[in-house]
Amino acid sequence: MNFSPSNLDEYIGQDKIKKSIRISIDASKKREEAFPHILLHGASGLGKTTLANVIANEYGVGCTTFLAPVLDSVDGIHQALREGEHGHFVFIDEVHALNKKIQESLYTSMTNNVISVESNYFGSYEEEVKPFTCISATTDLGMLSTPFRERFGFIVPLHKYSNAEISTILSLNTSKLNCSVNQEALDYLANASRKNPRTANRLLSRCYDMATVNDSPVIDKPTVKETLFNLSIDKNGLTSDDYKILETLIITYDCNPTGLKALSLSCDIDEKAVETVYEPLLVDLGLVKRTSRGRIITKEGYTYFAKNNS
Repeated sequence: MNFSPSNLDEYIGQDKIKKSIRISIDASKKREEAFPHILLHGASGLGKTTLANVIANEYGVGCTTFLAPVLDSVDGIHQALREGEHGHFVFIDEVHALNKKIQESLYTSMTNNVISVESNYFGSYEEEVKPFTCISATTDLGMLSTPFRERFGFIVPLHKYSNAEISTILSLNTSKLNCSVNQEALDYLANASRKNPRTANRLLSRCYDMATVNDSPVIDKPTVKETLFNLSIDKNGLTSDDYKILETLIITYDCNPTGLKALSLSCDIDEKAVETVYEPLLVDLGLVKRTSRGRIITKEGYTYFAKNNS
């Protein structure tokens, strides 16, 4: 099931960002200009790709999508720029994975609407292209070169969602299913979704599976609780890996400060995953603290683990 919104009104959350984008869309259309180049950054699952597609839909022009990790040359992007209409979009996901040479080629195109061409017969020359918008998404802003990053007219951080916003997203997406859901179930599911729309939609799909198997026309709280139990997810969204991190800090390191690398090795969880997937929620819930000496479990974290891991 595709839960993606098609316009800004359907895109829940990030209200200030949406207002700025709406103003620039209207201004660009009025001046018959391309939308400003825009860079979206933030954690996985916060809606960067979704927002990119929504902006292109709102502007009413084509959008060519590229996945940066599989790009080993700029040729495909150059071809899209040659073929694109005035104001069209080129969306580059995981743009931090672009090598520096491609970044350099792109920021020249973004500034001057030209592409640099290498020819065996004519040598190097520049070819004009129609004005376009480069819209890019990244989870690692620091990996972009400064000259490339500064070519973007918008640099937009996407923030965590509130439980109320997640509940609204779930309610809207449930309406796309052949099933209803009550508010109690929505609130319980939202609380377990790690403030992340992608996680919320994934859990909603699994609850829908459970309701279907149980021949229930309604996703209720018991259905949500059973689904989360089967997935080893607690009411606050903690998974077995979150509990493994808490257990390691308590038992292996005796509640002492622990470095990220040591914690990762002891838990057998990738460092990047510890830092970007699990740790943010543990810190947000007050169960773990980041200190200059390393990660340390709090009194609340010790109590939480003892109470919920029995």
